[in-house]
Amino acid sequence: MKSSWFAPGFLLVALLLASAGAFGAGTSAGTVIQNSASVAYSDSGGNPQPSVQSNVANVTVSQVAAVAVAPTTASKQASPGSTATYALTATNNGNGADNFSLSAVSASSPAWTVTLFRDDGANGGTANDGIRQSGETNPATSTGSLAADASFRCFAVVQVPTGAADASRDTTTFTATSQFDATKKASAVLTTTVSSAVLTLTKSADQTSAAPGANIQYTITYRNGGSGAAQNVVITDAIPAQVNYVANSVTLNASPKTDAADSDEVTVSSSTITITLGNLAAGAQGTITFRVQVK
Repeated sequence: MKSSWFAPGFLLVALLLASAGAFGAGTSAGTVIQNSASVAYSDSGGNPQPSVQSNVANVTVSQVAAVAVAPTTASKQASPGSTATYALTATNNGNGADNFSLSAVSASSPAWTVTLFRDDGANGGTANDGIRQSGETNPATSTGSLAADASFRCFAVVQVPTGAADASRDTTTFTATSQFDATKKASAVLTTTVSSAVLTLTKSADQTSAAPGANIQYTITYRNGGSGAAQNVVITDAIPAQVNYVANSVTLNASPKTDAADSDEVTVSSSTITITLGNLAAGAQGTITFRVQVK
């Protein structure tokens, strides 16, 4: 007898898989996977027989924790005594609801103060816009329950110490840790660099000895050697009692200036020279000269 495609006892298996939502870590936790098989066959006479169905095997998908933070690195500049604010997002990449604890640790010694706040739009702000408003002062120690694929937004506010030196820096590590599985965590590295003005003045005279009646020319060199701008810069020079100032002798960067309190940068009183420079960018420098006569 000619054999059919199906040898006696051969099973044709059909797998039936229930559909489920796809999440960062795969199928949603708690989903029941249903799996069964069926067999089609013919008897020895070649007559098709009713298919036979197996029982249904059920498997429940277990929860897997995963988390991501964004951005993973960020950097800002800030002046001493001010703050640097970083907008951060923690996303539940697991396949079930989870709660993530949040922390931020400064690597400096002594540590800089770092505070986490919720991006919740409190007191008139806009929630989850990544822009910290003055009313957003609710602390963020955890995300609360987050569904799979849901995100939580917060701010890390780094306080720069008042006496921090220009170009010094702090590295703060922000970490979100799963409370379902504490081995699952993600971090962001936040680098805050101090940007401040560092002004220096150097004064010299064109001679080291002078007789009464002789003229002396003084030169003042100023420079902002820091990485930040200096604002409202005013240089003053008290005229010694042993000399008389030579009227209208001040120059600023080789440009002659008047003594009067007018539109230029220089004002001279009976005993003091005042030069108002305003703002000095990082690296800015210049020279001031004036003459006196020994009494």
